[in-house]
Amino acid sequence: MSLDATARRRYARQLLLGEIGEAGQERLLDARFRREAGGDADAYAVAADYLERAGSAADPSGAVLRVPSTSALRRFAGAPALEESAAAILGAFSAVEHLKEVLGIAAARELPRELRLSDEA
Repeated sequence: MSLDATARRRYARQLLLGEIGEAGQERLLDARFRREAGGDADAYAVAADYLERAGSAADPSGAVLRVPSTSALRRFAGAPALEESAAAILGAFSAVEHLKEVLGIAAARELPRELRLSDEA
């Protein structure tokens, strides 16, 4: 698959990155992802948005997009008022880790369990 002029304009910034380039962008456009059972819905929505902006598409036959569970998100947030922020952070982290796998840069990692947004519990 070759990128047309519209795709080149849309993904111009990604094409400039050595880690992505044209070959990587083509892999992103071919990549499909699906929601992991048990993953937090809000974190998944954030991750899916990032992946779709990168050129990938949600598809039931795609690779599993791993996002933390709701209980892991709440543990990370540390307080109910921080759960929306936690979903944004964890969703973005999950998207980046998924992109690294798609691009063959590195294996996806999990966010360290000891990290917290708040000391409250």
